[in-house]
Amino acid sequence: MSGVPVEAVAAAYGLGEPVGAAVYAARGELGRIWRLDTRRGSWAVKELLVPVREEDARADVAFQIAAAEAGVRLPRPVLTGGGDVVAGGRWRVYEWVDLVEGAQVTAAELGAVTAGLHDIGHPAAGPVAAWFAEPVGRAGWEALADAAAGSKGGWREALRESVGELVALDELIVPPDRAAVVTCHRDITPDNIRRAAHDGGIVVLDWENCGPASPAWELAKVLADLPDGAATPAYRAYREAGGPGRVTEPADFSMAIAEQGHLLEFYARRAMSPQESEENRTRAGARLRAMLARPLTRARVERLAGECARVDVPAP
Repeated sequence: MSGVPVEAVAAAYGLGEPVGAAVYAARGELGRIWRLDTRRGSWAVKELLVPVREEDARADVAFQIAAAEAGVRLPRPVLTGGGDVVAGGRWRVYEWVDLVEGAQVTAAELGAVTAGLHDIGHPAAGPVAAWFAEPVGRAGWEALADAAAGSKGGWREALRESVGELVALDELIVPPDRAAVVTCHRDITPDNIRRAAHDGGIVVLDWENCGPASPAWELAKVLADLPDGAATPAYRAYREAGGPGRVTEPADFSMAIAEQGHLLEFYARRAMSPQESEENRTRAGARLRAMLARPLTRARVERLAGECARVDVPAP
């Protein structure tokens, strides 16, 4: 039996009579996803593991609605009978979309989808958060490396050895251009750009992280996360699809650098915390090992900026 109070959730969101318990489907850092079938249809119930203000939830739903109206395919958010996004401080609901298991979009498709999201031009509600724009800084990295010195998990040596590179990366970060900031998805990854099972069409998932960002910076972050050799086709497809962002210099990777830094710090502190559950500590350690096995470096930033420049100004 799941921990989802199916009757209460179904009643709050007007989903119809449940036909069974909610079935666990997936988990991310912000919540667990459960499938709930009712006599009206199937629904994705998100159990929030991190508190969300109703004001912030309404802002991300406004962007989702704008994206859907612009032709972006996504699971439609469902509101409560009172017009709220979050019920009981813990639940959110979306229409359920069956996906093709194991199928990933190409780098070119990822670039084209990113262009479509940026073309929406949805106004930003506030400034860019520090998580996406500010460095951890030398003092922060050194303190984290010291704290990790006695920790177990197989990632601590890699973190300590990376401090010099992480400090050097932080020096590339510049403040965002407020005039260029719009609402962005801020979590564009192959895991969140998927194919619908019934027709293979592209579906964009996981919108709760959306918010103010520069399209150029988000584009650079997307490119930095791709495997080697995939950035050029993704950037070319973005350009051909009419995306407004341009990656022209290493500073355009400010969001990628800042987010990598804050994620490493977050996972390290979670992995070391005795207050966290064993599940959370294990997940954090695995993410640390994966990130530190292929970190973003100054050399890769410069190479990616060069690849984008060759797309923008093709060789004669």
